[in-house]
Amino acid sequence: MERWSGKVAIVTGASAGIGAAIVVKLAKSGVHVVALARRENELKELAESLNDKDYGTIYTKVCDVTNEQDVKNVFSWVDSTLGGPSILINNAGVSKVSSLLNGKLEDWQEIFNVNVMALSVCSREAYKSMTKNKIDGHIIQINSISGHSLTPNFAHKMYNASKQAVTALCDGLRHELQLTGSKIKVSSVSPGPTATDMLTNLIKYHKELKTTVNYKILDAEDVANAVISSLATPPNVLIAEMIIIPTGVTIQMHFQPSSQVVENLLNL
Repeated sequence: MERWSGKVAIVTGASAGIGAAIVVKLAKSGVHVVALARRENELKELAESLNDKDYGTIYTKVCDVTNEQDVKNVFSWVDSTLGGPSILINNAGVSKVSSLLNGKLEDWQEIFNVNVMALSVCSREAYKSMTKNKIDGHIIQINSISGHSLTPNFAHKMYNASKQAVTALCDGLRHELQLTGSKIKVSSVSPGPTATDMLTNLIKYHKELKTTVNYKILDAEDVANAVISSLATPPNVLIAEMIIIPTGVTIQMHFQPSSQVVENLLNL
């Protein structure tokens, strides 16, 4: 990680969970971090907890990553103030319990707007900035095991599809960078169930339906450590895909809801 010390990273969805854990790990490695999220108070608390230590500096920016102009404004500020980013961590993501059988279009659109479109806009702006500033940077997409297998959860398939899209876009981005001769790296980090608000809401939802879901769960710090491992590779080595699951589980998780659970879901 020594080569990233003193460099700049942009982290989306940085106010809590995996994003906040990544910010902490980067700062401890001497990286200056621009932390993006919509929740200003949480961002400020995170920055205050780190900026009085001998770490990299934390800059906070309130940003809705689904708003293209917001994203462009952040990258413009980083370019003019900090000399451009060397690292982008696309961590922002959203999941909605919304069945393909009776789900709401606005829920499906939100999933794809955050998980796919915003990720692509941030990646595009990172490429433009890194190229302009002659930085051989690293873009890391926080994907999911849902990007590599069929999620076992009923009413979770649109999220599943969005993460499968991220898997395709990662290799697609690598291909386009290869064609241009760019040395920018693109990695996908795909965690299994992780202790975040997203998973907490899913488990709570199943409990309300009287469904038993037994998850072994990763900590957010486990995923942050995987990000650091990807960044720590030498310039001639790329970890294209890293799937992280708790010991004792499989990538293809198995969960079969009862007919009553399905009926309850369809009647929401």
